[in-house]
Amino acid sequence: MIDFELYRIFKIVADEENLTKASEVLHISQPVITKHIKNLENELNVQLFKRSKYGMILNENGKKLYLQIDGSIDILSKSEDIFNIHKQINLGVHVNMPSKIYNSAISKFYESHQNNIINIHQLTAENMFSMLEKQKIDLAFSKKYSGELYNQKEIKFIKIGELHDVFIVNANSKYLNKKLSKKDLRNTTIYTLKKFSSAYENLIKELEYNKNDTINVDNVNYTAMLELLKVKDIITVITKEYVEEKLANNELCVLDVGFSLSNAEFGLYYNVNNNFKELKDFIEILKSNCKI
Repeated sequence: MIDFELYRIFKIVADEENLTKASEVLHISQPVITKHIKNLENELNVQLFKRSKYGMILNENGKKLYLQIDGSIDILSKSEDIFNIHKQINLGVHVNMPSKIYNSAISKFYESHQNNIINIHQLTAENMFSMLEKQKIDLAFSKKYSGELYNQKEIKFIKIGELHDVFIVNANSKYLNKKLSKKDLRNTTIYTLKKFSSAYENLIKELEYNKNDTINVDNVNYTAMLELLKVKDIITVITKEYVEEKLANNELCVLDVGFSLSNAEFGLYYNVNNNFKELKDFIEILKSNCKI
């Protein structure tokens, strides 16, 4: 008997050319993927990939197999969806988004849709948009990002509310006792998220950087910023709602700089090609029940 799952995993590894990326798409561990690929190779008695530190590239045998199954796997996947689409909703949530914002909406959805299951996948922005485009997730809950990250013809954004990007320092920071001007801030290295994030864009706008200025900003991920705040006296720009617990416990403090950064929109991203009743219902409930 042909094991459809082995061929589906083979196709995704071939598409991604990388075990880490394939693991994120499939939501299974790299060792499990490796085992499945080995099982398929043993079943066919051939090697299918060239393995190296740079990734997994199809060899000649793999290319032949891929050409044979490519369309068939997509057709079989869609056949599965006909029966599963009304049972499960795959919700992508940005890794930094606090669950308390959307938990009440999920509870509300289950009150009227007891037979449905919401699978939550915590994703980075890049993976989130990739999975939306490939329809691996039905919906994504996140802050609004630059349109450069995704296909705007296929993926649309629905605003639900606003979050607040603020200057954050540790509780013992020397900056808490200083009145800092915008010039002072431009002369101080500020740590914030990647260049496509609202935190970065709002910071550059408010500090009035010109096109030819050297931008004194370090882009690091959220986890790295929290670690740096523990060991160094630095100024960061973080979404306030992400660190509310640490602010309440006086581990971190909001730095008053005499002006406010623009609010950051948050809401839902969806693929216009993905359209079914339960998804529409869930979107309406999220729009009405998400709370800051």
